[in-house]
Amino acid sequence: MTPPTCGLVLAPRRLVARVFGPGAEARRAIRAALTDDARHGLVAYLAAAGAEIVVAEALVRADPVARHALRAGLVVWAAPDALVAAVARAAAITDPARVAAMLARLPRVPLLRTQLRRLASAVEPRQVPLL
Repeated sequence: MTPPTCGLVLAPRRLVARVFGPGAEARRAIRAALTDDARHGLVAYLAAAGAEIVVAEALVRADPVARHALRAGLVVWAAPDALVAAVARAAAITDPARVAAMLARLPRVPLLRTQLRRLASAVEPRQVPLL
């Protein structure tokens, strides 16, 4: 049985997540504020659901939620920005909740799953970053 998957998108002033169960049944969209407490709460919810997270590489660079998920032991997949933009444009998707749903479905398509990159587990930095 496939694990639940969750697409996660950075929208203006919030994070939007869309979870699909093991049988591909859609659950409601989850909106979380851009605060550390909201991020940790969202990650805790997804960890309790046993979900794998799919994000665009832009989100990995722009928001710490993917690192929080890795620290919580979740599987995080990064989709190339060009792939996300191309699929969203081809399907005429602009709503963040629908983009999150599209991301959550990517691992279920064998051809597209090969384009995803699994992020390595987060390691606490032992040095202070210079910049």
